Amino acid sequence: MLQRIMILTLLALLTACGQAAQPAKPPQPAAAPVVPTFAFSEAVVGPNRIALGLLRNGSPVNDPGAQVKLRFFDLSDTAATPQNETEAVYYGAGLPAAVYVAYPTFSKAGEWGVEVSTTLSGQAEASVSRLRLAVREQSAAPNVGDKATAVKTLTPADVPDPSYLSSGSVDDLSLYQASLDEALVSGKPTALLFATPGFCRTAVCGPSLQVMQALQKQYGEQMNFIHVEVYRYPFGESFQQQEALFKQLAAEQRAPTPEERAQGLSDAMIAWNLPSEPWLFLIDAGGTIVARYEGGITQDELAPAVAKLAACCTDRSG
Repeated sequence: MLQRIMILTLLALLTACGQAAQPAKPPQPAAAPVVPTFAFSEAVVGPNRIALGLLRNGSPVNDPGAQVKLRFFDLSDTAATPQNETEAVYYGAGLPAAVYVAYPTFSKAGEWGVEVSTTLSGQAEASVSRLRLAVREQSAAPNVGDKATAVKTLTPADVPDPSYLSSGSVDDLSLYQASLDEALVSGKPTALLFATPGFCRTAVCGPSLQVMQALQKQYGEQMNFIHVEVYRYPFGESFQQQEALFKQLAAEQRAPTPEERAQGLSDAMIAWNLPSEPWLFLIDAGGTIVARYEGGITQDELAPAVAKLAACCTDRSG
């Protein structure tokens, strides 16, 4: 950068030769780099949904025109050639911070390198970052191709007050009409959202719930739409239990035991072994998971997949 500034200064002096001297302009600061961050908890062998957040000067970037290119390297391969290249798609409508999503396939487990080249709107030069990503042989959470785990989830028939169903607004009960175990044998596909709108650490549970409610109004006749609260009622007390546990684990510098991980969580969260929130799963009429989304979802990303799943059910019944 210093060399470039010197060259530009020299050119300016040459073109000003024979002209009256002009006041010198103060040097302009270099544009702050864009820093990508992973917005997912695990990558596995096979197809993946890789979500990235972008930070600049410590603040989230929400730029629909940003170009985000990714290259994936198997770090055990000494050839150092990319195994996969793709571009991430912007999804930010309705979310507090945008995510940029790519769908790579990893051929093997192990350590992978991810080169992220980001060019924001109006920028001429890209910011390039290199990240490390551990790819697992198998997923800890239920994955595409797995059978959905049948578990009882709460409906208005089970609880004395609708506020027991969700830590957020319960004015709309459309996402609580069927228990998950019933939905899986209903002969219809299911969209299943694990989210806690009142205590979401990622701030995207509420927007994701709104997306589900909108899609239920459109496809509710063809599909089941179910929201499952992350915590046990009373939600605030369960959340505080987990907060206290996290502080204890940090002080002791250790991972939680299975019993500790389950502390304060709903039965469905425990049965599905989910490490974070929110998660959304699309399940076909036979009970097999066909797509999964970790983190915030938008109408733009989810609607085409839901429409395709609903159409399959409609075509078969016809």
